[in-house]
Amino acid sequence: MMTFVFELGCEELPSSALPSLNFQFKQLFAQKLNDALLGYESLSVIAAPRRLGVVIEGVDQASADKLFERRGPAFKAAFQGDEPTKALLGFCRGLNIEPEDTSVIDTEKGQWVVYRGIEQGKSASEVLGDICQSVMTSLVLSKSMRWGSGRDEFPRPVHWVLAVLDNAIVPLTVFGIESGNKTFGHRFMAPAAIELQSASEYRNRLKEAFVIADFEARKAATWLTIQSTAESNGVTVEADDTLLTEINCLVEWPVGLCGEFEEHFLEVPDIALIAAMKGHQKYFHARTASGNLSNKFITVSNIESRNPSQVIAGNQRVIRARLSDAKFFFETDKKRSLESRRQQLESITFHPKLGSLGEKTNRVCKLACKMASAVDADSTVMKRAADLSRCDLVSEMVLEFDELQGQIGTIYAALDGEAREVSQAIQGLYQPAGASDSVPSDVYGSLLALADRLDTLAGLFAINQPPTGSKDPFALRRAAIGLLRLNEHPLLQFDLTQWINQAFDAQPVAASVSARARVIQFINDRERVRLTKSGYPHDLVVAVQATNGLSTASTENRVKALVAFSEKPEFNAVVATNKRFVNLLKESDQDADQIQPALFEHPSESALHESIISISSRVADAVSRETIPEAISALLAMKPATDAFFENVMINADNQAIRANRLELCRSVRDIYRLVADFSLVQQ
Repeated sequence: MMTFVFELGCEELPSSALPSLNFQFKQLFAQKLNDALLGYESLSVIAAPRRLGVVIEGVDQASADKLFERRGPAFKAAFQGDEPTKALLGFCRGLNIEPEDTSVIDTEKGQWVVYRGIEQGKSASEVLGDICQSVMTSLVLSKSMRWGSGRDEFPRPVHWVLAVLDNAIVPLTVFGIESGNKTFGHRFMAPAAIELQSASEYRNRLKEAFVIADFEARKAATWLTIQSTAESNGVTVEADDTLLTEINCLVEWPVGLCGEFEEHFLEVPDIALIAAMKGHQKYFHARTASGNLSNKFITVSNIESRNPSQVIAGNQRVIRARLSDAKFFFETDKKRSLESRRQQLESITFHPKLGSLGEKTNRVCKLACKMASAVDADSTVMKRAADLSRCDLVSEMVLEFDELQGQIGTIYAALDGEAREVSQAIQGLYQPAGASDSVPSDVYGSLLALADRLDTLAGLFAINQPPTGSKDPFALRRAAIGLLRLNEHPLLQFDLTQWINQAFDAQPVAASVSARARVIQFINDRERVRLTKSGYPHDLVVAVQATNGLSTASTENRVKALVAFSEKPEFNAVVATNKRFVNLLKESDQDADQIQPALFEHPSESALHESIISISSRVADAVSRETIPEAISALLAMKPATDAFFENVMINADNQAIRANRLELCRSVRDIYRLVADFSLVQQ
């Protein structure tokens, strides 16, 4: 077992690129090691501002032997009688084998000559050198640059390449630089070259030179120093993985420092102070024991300063200027009410074809009020919240800290004396902002966010600007997923179809029938992907969607019930019976008609008719209460009647009237099944 270290020494890499490079190095090296059949025990990624690479421990001496198959010429072209042709001899020469070493296989296109052999394993040094070269060419780089006179591209210029397997250098050339056994420590605290005698000493030697190279180990160390610094200064910090990751990408040797700002800044809303500290300075805000925002903050330095108080003073000077700006914006904004800013939205374009933000606000307001009436919510509150929902976009605070949109609107509405329901709903407009974000807890915020996403989807599809491939400039996929989550609110749970149509009707551009259908399909697709990613079978999801439409709040519950039912022996019988009815109706083009008992010729027809009458109401009632297992039990109760019907009755009778009547019985049974799901789409 051996240890291998590969490291690219670079100029400071962009912090935005480092997480992706860390992930790619881990995935690519693991994949290529497995492909090469080179065994190892563990793999950790080196990803720091000045270096990228891997440490692989427990590496085998050589890769395993690999079976391979090479296809040669067609049998007809390989032999002339019993003699090998030039085509076969050339194939054998290329593999350094004799014709008798080959064999013949049968394929769809006839017989072919093949050679099955064993590729001998290679030494670990040779395999690892090839893998390093391959990984570098496989990286996906969002932004890259060239340097010097070469044509190589990478996020930053590369200055050294370390490649050591145990105590031997692995020969390879990357970006025109030959590999060696030298690396470098911290740029300021230990800038001298470090010559490794063995790969196993890599981590310790770098740690002595004030570098924690491993991405995850450094992240853990960074969070530890942040917490310990906060604790020693009598405050606490809140976990923020995004900010922690960003800081981790900026330091090689994390050193926690605690600074302070004047307490009078605490008069500014917490969210503005936190935004200034996080967004501008990458500081962790701190809280007191009572949970209030403290005037202390935690910053992470990349150096152990001889005079840390001077570093802290510099950080305090910078943050004081930022907080002064925030306080000025807050004091300026308080001089005007949110309502007074409403007219300014008319001059801000939402989309050239869909009007201004003011016009969009009007559309959202009307739709949200109609939806509020549908769930017996106060339309007056809804209208007020919708009217004020985007007014904070023209405030000084949001112009400086755009991530505070909605949140600042809620604070300003409360300061203006608006009702609590109105102010709370304003921040709900932007929720959920992503897959991990929460949805509004209040009904007015949920209605406002739902109406806004419906308007956005309808507008963009009406002007034929849906997402294409990976491009989604208006984040419509996120809007559709948000729509699904918002509709799960206990007081909403709409069939979204009617509201989509109303959103289309309100657009300044007339929408085609196909545009409306595309939006419905788009939302259905997002729901299907969401549920299948959660582990539900694709066919059961599609079966429920086919009959459930856009009553999306109930889809998962029905799918879950079908999954439980699919594990029972009766499931296949129900599916098979349903498909039999569906197949019979495929051949019928008659319009639906009333069932006429006078045309029944066999008792099984009467029995099925009575079963339909009694069970249809039971299934419909169970489905309306979302007690799907109860509905399925009712379907099972109909099985004896359907079995007897098929056993004793010829559906396609010669008499046209009797035939039509029997088909109508089939249609009624199928429609009862469809109250639960379209079982004909289930794969058996």
